[in-house]
Amino acid sequence: MLRQRLLVATVGLPLLALLLAAPEPVFAAAVTLILAAAAYEMARAASPDGSPAYAMSAAAAVALFAAASRAAPNFPVLPFAAMAAITLALLLHPRGRIAATDAGWWLGTTLYVPLGAHVILLRGIEDGRAWCIVLFATTFATDTGAYAVGRLFGKHLLWPSVSPKKTWEGGLGGLVFGAIAFVVAHGSFDLGLGHAAAAVALLLPVAAITGDLLESALKRTMDVKDMSGWLPGHGGLLDRLDSVLIVGVCLYWSVRWL
Repeated sequence: MLRQRLLVATVGLPLLALLLAAPEPVFAAAVTLILAAAAYEMARAASPDGSPAYAMSAAAAVALFAAASRAAPNFPVLPFAAMAAITLALLLHPRGRIAATDAGWWLGTTLYVPLGAHVILLRGIEDGRAWCIVLFATTFATDTGAYAVGRLFGKHLLWPSVSPKKTWEGGLGGLVFGAIAFVVAHGSFDLGLGHAAAAVALLLPVAAITGDLLESALKRTMDVKDMSGWLPGHGGLLDRLDSVLIVGVCLYWSVRWL
């Protein structure tokens, strides 16, 4: 498993670096395709016996959303994020009926995965490339810190009914590693959040951990281990992007408001 993870990272990190260095239109197009693929795999995981058109329509809807959010400056992204939160809460409700229907999961997919469009929006603002580097550095440091500290010192389970391996100790390690990564990356680019940087440095690791737990809860509801097997050792695209989706929302709106 570790060898597979390292192999994927060896290939994936240089590709991510190239993507970040690419012009904004290329970056936006690539992220749109990635989100569409992630929507396809989530729809297939939620309804493995459904027709290919079911998953493909979800992928197309997500791609259209991502494209529209970039093309229209006043596209109502925030209301869609609120709708996504409500729909996900209904899907995860223990007595809810929406999770028993393909239509419910299609709706959840087409509202949840487009949260990743915030990464496109972040890239399009002033110093967007630097902000995206901050996003990925903080997210990856949080994930790595949580994994390493949890493996070494983890004893108290964070949310056993959703994830039997994540611990409070790992979460604290992720918070510390992520906050340090944010401070270093933010300071390196002199992005100027001022005193608010300390609050954002704590917010983003919490968002990353929340995104990870949210996707774990969705997979538990679907009764699947991974969204797909596209990334050996990691699972699917969403198994690697789950934290990025939520961190992207928090960082984009933090930058916009602050």
